[in-house]
Amino acid sequence: MLRAVSSEKVDLTPLSDTMWRVCDSRFEEGALRIIGYVQQVGGEYEMMWMRPRLGVVRRYGSLDEALRAIRETID
Repeated sequence: MLRAVSSEKVDLTPLSDTMWRVCDSRFEEGALRIIGYVQQVGGEYEMMWMRPRLGVVRRYGSLDEALRAIRETID
């Protein structure tokens, strides 16, 4: 099920049933706003980072775990 998620630092925008664009909510516009993309792959969530290191891919056991790692990384 698609869901948009917003927090103090992270916005998730659904792109499909299994993929979200991950943005830094502290930025209004521009390239710094996009952090990466998270996609559900089987029972895991794969985050493809656009920053701080372009192309790094990490897997997480849940969407909440991915969000926690994203928040910690952009601090």
